Amino acid sequence: MHRIALLMLIILVLMLPLGNHSQAQEANKPLILPFQDGPGLDTWLFGQAYGNTTGAYNFGDLWYSAGQGLHFGLDFSAACGTPLVAVADGVVAYVDNLNFGSAPHNLIIRHESLGLTSLYGHLLDRAPVQEGQFVQQGELVGYSGDPDETCASRPHLHLEIRSADYRTTYNPITYMQANWHTLALIGRFGGRFFQIDLNNARQWQTLEDQPDVAFGGRRLNAYTETWPLSYNQLPPLLVPPDANAADIGTNASVTFQTLDNTGCCADFWWHTTDANTLYTLDGGANSHASVFTWDASAGQMVSMGPETPFLYSPDFSHTLTQIGDNVRILELASGTAWEVNTNGNPAGLNANNTHLMWVERESVFVPGQNSAVNAIYISDVRDRSGSYEPVQIMAERGLDGNWLDDHRLLVTWREDDNTRMDIVDINTGQRYTLGSWYRPRGFSIAPGGSRMVYYLSSQPNPADNGMYLIDIAEGAQPQRLDWFGGYRWRDENSLFVIPFEPENAIHELGLFTVADSQLRMLTDRDTQPFAIMNGQWAVNADGSKIAFRNVLDGNFWMMRVGE
Repeated sequence: MHRIALLMLIILVLMLPLGNHSQAQEANKPLILPFQDGPGLDTWLFGQAYGNTTGAYNFGDLWYSAGQGLHFGLDFSAACGTPLVAVADGVVAYVDNLNFGSAPHNLIIRHESLGLTSLYGHLLDRAPVQEGQFVQQGELVGYSGDPDETCASRPHLHLEIRSADYRTTYNPITYMQANWHTLALIGRFGGRFFQIDLNNARQWQTLEDQPDVAFGGRRLNAYTETWPLSYNQLPPLLVPPDANAADIGTNASVTFQTLDNTGCCADFWWHTTDANTLYTLDGGANSHASVFTWDASAGQMVSMGPETPFLYSPDFSHTLTQIGDNVRILELASGTAWEVNTNGNPAGLNANNTHLMWVERESVFVPGQNSAVNAIYISDVRDRSGSYEPVQIMAERGLDGNWLDDHRLLVTWREDDNTRMDIVDINTGQRYTLGSWYRPRGFSIAPGGSRMVYYLSSQPNPADNGMYLIDIAEGAQPQRLDWFGGYRWRDENSLFVIPFEPENAIHELGLFTVADSQLRMLTDRDTQPFAIMNGQWAVNADGSKIAFRNVLDGNFWMMRVGE
């Protein structure tokens, strides 16, 4: 342990606490949010942060090359026609000046007293204001639209805060009043907000810690080694086995423990079957990151390495590594390794590690463009003949696939404005449609693959907006839930929930049980205050522990539930 502690001191750079993000501090910021109404399923949600985002890393050359490869604004998911307001008093500088980008319509307002300008991008129509017109903070200035002009593809507002000379963009969160980490609990476009430079893992990993962007400058995220993998390198979704978590009594306690107070960790995740094994990814400037293993029962780090995360099988018994056209599979218990040719496509193992599945894509999917024809292949994991002959399950435009368990696939694809999901049984050949929804979001599959939750927002019929749960079975009907918030499965029969209350900077933890459809709170913000940073939190295998970074002090924490 002394050696590990010494290594940590050498490679990690201490970070100052982020401080208490209280509502009083937010009130000192000069800008308001750009919407007439507050956030929610009927209005808008926080989609993509400013700065070093995973979306910018993946599509930087396509969309953000002029802005040093970073996302130089904030994206808010909103239906076409959502009313927008001035973030501060100012004078309209430009209307539909597409030299600033953000087609099909944009608006630029100068805020001379603040030395700032604001840019509203992807508007539905020409803004209903005139160049030279003075607008007051909160005054209607336009309506959100869609860069693809379909109002179904990618409807959102892109908002930038620039310098007075327009050449530099600043992090809007620095200037704008909102409980940002509450907004970050739900709605974001990607799985995580920020891309990690494995040679400087702590840099630009929070909503607040993002650099200014100088238009025309060198790319800032040209990382030689990075995590997570790019979109075209990601394997099929990992659905862990169900651990049948112990019941939590009506008087269950929740206790909090600080695991690290040095600014850890850029990323973290739990072993899927060992409830006491926690992994973190961390590293300081000018040193390569490492994966650290923690014994959560003792709340201590126990080992360091490897230098980059592995891709695992659902039960963490095998690792998978892409080597050219092949996937190298390593059985950890025996140390036996072999390779399967997947034609260069990332692949995933099923629940009992007998079959490998991958999606062969005609081209890399770019949001807003027509989907290519993709094909799903399956092969045996071990074949004594060494042939590993793959079988094509299906090939259709825009489809994607993930394992649910040892024999079922969840297949998804876009049909016009809808996302359709089918279940395919590779043993029997049975196939049925689970459902088709208009722009569904936030799909999360329960451990074991028995059910999932998702939400619908900004629907053509507002009455359809809401959280839903559906059993993954033929003929199953979605069940509408009476709560909305951030969620993580505890086991197949319950979820931890952090209610979405954008007026509150402090969060509360609840437990939703499927059997009785009840949500009951486990913590109280007055007596056990905490706030999840970046909307990133992880539940262990038996549902007794939750790892997260706490906005209130910037430290890495763990909750113990019902112990």
